[in-house]
Amino acid sequence: MNNYIELTKKYPIFNYNKFNISIDDKRLTISFDFDNGEYSFIPSSSWKFNNVINPRRVNINELSPFVFNIGMIELISYWKATCSGLVNIYPAFINDFQSHWWRNLYYNGLGEFFYKNNINVNIDEFMHLGIKNFDTLPKQNFRSLQEKRVIVPIGGGKDSIVTLELLKKSDFEVIPLIINPNAATLRIIDIAMIPRANIIEIHREIDPTLLELNKKGFLNGHTPFSAMLAFYSFMSAYIIGAKYIALSNEFSANESTIINSNVNHQYSKTISFESDFRYYTKMFLNNDIEYFSFIRPLHELQVAKLFSHYPQYFTAFRSCNVGSKDDKWCGNCPKCLFVALMLAPYINHDELENIFGKDIFSNLELKNTLEELLGLKMTKPFECIGTVDEVRAVVNQLITDEYYSKKPMFANLTPLPAPSLKTIEESWNDIHFLPLDFEKILKKAFNYDVE
Repeated sequence: MNNYIELTKKYPIFNYNKFNISIDDKRLTISFDFDNGEYSFIPSSSWKFNNVINPRRVNINELSPFVFNIGMIELISYWKATCSGLVNIYPAFINDFQSHWWRNLYYNGLGEFFYKNNINVNIDEFMHLGIKNFDTLPKQNFRSLQEKRVIVPIGGGKDSIVTLELLKKSDFEVIPLIINPNAATLRIIDIAMIPRANIIEIHREIDPTLLELNKKGFLNGHTPFSAMLAFYSFMSAYIIGAKYIALSNEFSANESTIINSNVNHQYSKTISFESDFRYYTKMFLNNDIEYFSFIRPLHELQVAKLFSHYPQYFTAFRSCNVGSKDDKWCGNCPKCLFVALMLAPYINHDELENIFGKDIFSNLELKNTLEELLGLKMTKPFECIGTVDEVRAVVNQLITDEYYSKKPMFANLTPLPAPSLKTIEESWNDIHFLPLDFEKILKKAFNYDVE
């Protein structure tokens, strides 16, 4: 906490100075100018031109509201280094509602950051926005949207694969979106037999000054990546005239990471953020683009069951953050253990070991992690994982299984209070924003899966 106090005193002001939009024959590029008085940051992102996004689709004069708001979410990565008490907004005017909306997103989206850095501040005092410009950026409703075009962001994991495969088989035109393509995301596109020239490819560059500050011991930690993805997806939808953006955030993301608190590693994947984002974009960006999570009615466990129908992806997908740079599962982290648990009831144990390259359930170094996943500790792992009930339901079944009950991971475990696996598999959460046509597609797959 002392480091936090020292930094906020030394760097009391953070400035969002301007944004820039440029275009050449290869890409559309946006950049931002931030500073904290001593250090300047100029991050940038670019959309690669291809069959989906090309110069004919881009009208720079219409993009300012979208780019300005991307800047509002990008600044959080740079602001967090010093947690300056005042953030001056120079490029455009935002009203009181917007100011409150952004501070709510920053505060909740940084819940893990505050928790891990022992920063104890309330939402009314952690930061204030100073409005330095009274020019309002108009809402953009000029572009006609294609009613059957849907953007599907791809992250490399099983959730977006399920969304991609189910929508591919419908009469919707599916446009994958990838930020900073890597081996896993490109493999998924290839397996789905979608030409790489038919995706939205965004390259996002972090200003290297931020990385230098991280090395020097400035404040660092988790930021709401999914909120950033939401704004990039929304601008992309406007450019290509896509009516829909189908995310892959399941019901399980709503559960807090810290028991009996609002601290949630996955805040920007929750139904609360989804609702707030939908309202904000309809008020200030575009009335007609529909942003929603396609798998919101389902638990993570149900998504894993659906994923088990697509063996072509078993060795292709990746969700492990530790091993992501090397395109592998590390086999020794909470995410690896959680994914293995979710898949264990639905795929052969030999295939499971083939996915991870090892027998995870013999790794006793993960015993404490299992206890966290089972809700036996105050804190769940800070990862994108499912609910305590799901993990308990799976473990309750595995400890009675002839094969898995002999694994060291499950030795001496007794059943914990939880719904049965069947109860979770057959559950359907009605709190979602799926348009009717998408709900029908998911329900068809869901009903087939529970029969």
